Amino acid sequence: MRWVFATSLLLGLLALIGWVMMQGTTGSGSRTRMSTRARQTVAVAVAFGMGGLSAAYAGWTIWLAALAAVVAAVLAAWFAGTTGPPGGEDRG
Repeated sequence: MRWVFATSLLLGLLALIGWVMMQGTTGSGSRTRMSTRARQTVAVAVAFGMGGLSAAYAGWTIWLAALAAVVAAVLAAWFAGTTGPPGGEDRG
């Protein structure tokens, strides 16, 4: 089960790195904005992987590690949906 957590963490981090790298390729001051759904997806992948790996390597049973991963993912999705990007780009 640790490979599931590790894969989730790796995919989430790669998506985050890719998004950050795309920020520098936009032209003439326009910024690529990440939608709320995309922010939530990246947050879920990273939090699920980190929560699960942390619990699994701490010696928790696989069921508690999976529960910790799901709880971390739900909290991350909620938080990513309630916050906007820094600098107030969401303001009209």
